[in-house]
Amino acid sequence: MDEILNPTLFLGNFEFREPVTSLTDFFVAIIAFVGFLKFYTFKGTKSESFIYFKIYFLCFAIGLTSAAWLGHGLQAYVGPEFKRVGWVCAATGFLFFGLASLVEIKKLVGKAYYSILRFLFFGQYLVLVFLMLNPSTSSFIMAQLSTTISLIVFIFPIHIYNYLKTNTKGSLIIIFIVIYSILPGITYNKQISINRWFNYHDISHVLMAIFMASMIIGTSKLAMLKNSTNEI
Repeated sequence: MDEILNPTLFLGNFEFREPVTSLTDFFVAIIAFVGFLKFYTFKGTKSESFIYFKIYFLCFAIGLTSAAWLGHGLQAYVGPEFKRVGWVCAATGFLFFGLASLVEIKKLVGKAYYSILRFLFFGQYLVLVFLMLNPSTSSFIMAQLSTTISLIVFIFPIHIYNYLKTNTKGSLIIIFIVIYSILPGITYNKQISINRWFNYHDISHVLMAIFMASMIIGTSKLAMLKNSTNEI
């Protein structure tokens, strides 16, 4: 057991592991769900990427809820293999975010390049999900690798290209958000902690909450067109 993990709480016979980590993870899930609700209830004019961004937030709302409770809080009652649910949901969320991003540049790059990029993005997703689910290769490292490839290799350059070509504010916001995402990654990998009750898991979750809230703003700028009633 990692010595910096939150102490386990016992409520009678009920064992609640990593309570702060569970709650901070669930807090990010709630923000993702707010993003989904914003898209779900939007009645204005929508871009072609709208549906993909909406599914992105839904995947993360489900995945982070699973990570909070099955991956942390209720680990005394479920096996570690249940952590894979959150990993796969996150990978699927970034798949849809990538598809949304590709749609944004579809007319700029042409059908052939769009199809190639789409094929490559699906390919890396399928390979990494297989590695996450395969017992001999399954680990959080694969989930981190999936996130890194999705954000840095695909999403980041797509939005740089889109911003340079169209001066789109939504893409500029996403560029800065992807750069910012390095911060929670460093916090987690370097295990930067205050104490057992607010460790590197918890700090990275708080930083991820800012990431997710910022994504709501950036994606809304891209998917909810100017003549909509819900524009941020």
